[in-house]
Amino acid sequence: MLSRFTEPEYRHPLDANAMLLRVTQGCTWNRCVYCYVSKEYRFACVTPEEMEEQLENKSRQGIYPENTKIWMVGSNPLVLPTDRLLGYIGQIRRYFPDFSEIAMQTRVTDVCKKTLEELQALREAGIRELFLGVESGDEEILKMLNKGASAQTALEQMLRLNEAGIDIVPMYMVGGGGAGTGERNAIATARLFNQVRSRMISTTGLTVFPNTPLWEMRACGEFTEAPEAEKVRELLIFVRHLEADTLLFCGHYLNPVHFAANMPRDKEKIVAGLERFLAENSPEDIEHMVNRREMHSL
Repeated sequence: MLSRFTEPEYRHPLDANAMLLRVTQGCTWNRCVYCYVSKEYRFACVTPEEMEEQLENKSRQGIYPENTKIWMVGSNPLVLPTDRLLGYIGQIRRYFPDFSEIAMQTRVTDVCKKTLEELQALREAGIRELFLGVESGDEEILKMLNKGASAQTALEQMLRLNEAGIDIVPMYMVGGGGAGTGERNAIATARLFNQVRSRMISTTGLTVFPNTPLWEMRACGEFTEAPEAEKVRELLIFVRHLEADTLLFCGHYLNPVHFAANMPRDKEKIVAGLERFLAENSPEDIEHMVNRREMHSL
């Protein structure tokens, strides 16, 4: 089934029980300097026949109860024409009429290409949650990462998603600016996220992987990775400045520390915990505990 799609399937850690449906592989942008995930995969999307094949297979398995969440697999399926996405959803409803919602990962620029009416139609059809690769609220850091979208554009599109009624999960890359930029990155990103409604904010820690432009930038001295203690301090500053009513999820294994917190209720507890962690552990100890050199996947 779907033998031409060879990119590994992935979803957010909290969606381990979601039904995974391949929609795309590769990325239409594929130029972020830190990302290796889609580098070797030409962008492709499933045909209606391939979607039907997946759904028949999932239905035969008989393991998905009513109100199952569905994850549309791919770096940015929202880039597809709205009619195609609605067609996929129509196929899904024939097999799983009572699914709870559809989630996917996407780029800020993909949202730009949808009218408000299209976003509302997709929401009405079942797309209720978008994991948005914002990464930072600092314009210079976004340019360095070659994200292809500014913080201002990200703000405008998140506000449009709020208006359309689609829940957003903005992604924040701790340490994304490299050594010496942590405080700036934290404050700018918190200020950005404070201006929108988000179901959850999900963080990762910048990791420099082989075969990426960032690996070469580090090798030639154009980029200096932030030490892990600095990344923890950056996360602490972010929490101090975050005022949004949201779930802050720092459970992805690329994070330098791991926790989940309901904000702002848990703010003081998380701040105290991060301060204590930094006070009780040396930078060398934190470097050893995180052991980022041995991380092999996003």
